[in-house]
Amino acid sequence: MDAAVTPPLRLETLRVQQISSDVAQRRLDNFLHRLRARNLANNRGETTTSVQLQKLADALSEENSQ
Repeated sequence: MDAAVTPPLRLETLRVQQISSDVAQRRLDNFLHRLRARNLANNRGETTTSVQLQKLADALSEENSQ
């Protein structure tokens, strides 16, 4: 029997607040670190969300380096 398919994590906006891209990058890096730690602790392979968030973090990093 195949393993159960788990849908990707769903993120919903709680509020909107203007912040700089530098602050956004720090918050996103912190969130990604905690998400990866939880996934490792729970032995889960949630990669879809992590990959998309990592792409966003990379784009913010590139924007901040310019």
